[in-house]
Amino acid sequence: MAGTGLCFLPMTASPASRENPIRIILIEDHADFRESVSMVLNERGYDCVGGFSTMEDALEAIQDGLEADLVLSDLGLPGMSGVAGIRKVRELLPGARVLVLTAFTDKAKVFAALEAGAHGYLVKAGSASRLIETLEEVLAGGTPLDPKIAGMILQTFRQLSPISDEESLSNRECEVLQLAAKGLTRQEIADELNLSPHSVTEYIKRSFDKLHVRNLPAAVSEAIRRGLLDLS
Repeated sequence: MAGTGLCFLPMTASPASRENPIRIILIEDHADFRESVSMVLNERGYDCVGGFSTMEDALEAIQDGLEADLVLSDLGLPGMSGVAGIRKVRELLPGARVLVLTAFTDKAKVFAALEAGAHGYLVKAGSASRLIETLEEVLAGGTPLDPKIAGMILQTFRQLSPISDEESLSNRECEVLQLAAKGLTRQEIADELNLSPHSVTEYIKRSFDKLHVRNLPAAVSEAIRRGLLDLS
């Protein structure tokens, strides 16, 4: 579709087969783009249980009982913004993952979305294959950031004031956070670093304390802001 920013190219790899399809809510105000994304998701074995043009309509449906495993949302929506909506979605569907799919690449919106609780951030200028890969990373517990976003954040915050030893991450904490940011699950991180899953969890908790955050997306965002992670 011209002008939507996402190229729907043929894909050869399918998501892992599941007994129950992953339920996805799609919030996107451009009807043609929303329908195209919904079509791709359904063709790839996901269940697009609701498509909405505003955050208000989506939240009303959720309050009325609509459930989902993942919410895919734009940020530039009419009425309530995507950032404000993410916070509401996380409150109403605490078990669901939230992935941002937007054209916005400025750091203010990126940080705001991650701090609101988004589990990943993908720019629309990409292929359908990239969308599916990112969805799978999010569903596996990862926190994928679009390479354009990661590179932009890193360049923006290269010049930082020194941080205290108490707030500086250890090499191992950085390694764990770096792998988590690349989309690896805690078990996969444990296997990669020859650690127990419990140790991985402890390293992540220590990172939260040092970075003064309460979730993994915010930890990744703050670590990038401080120049501790390089995802470019």
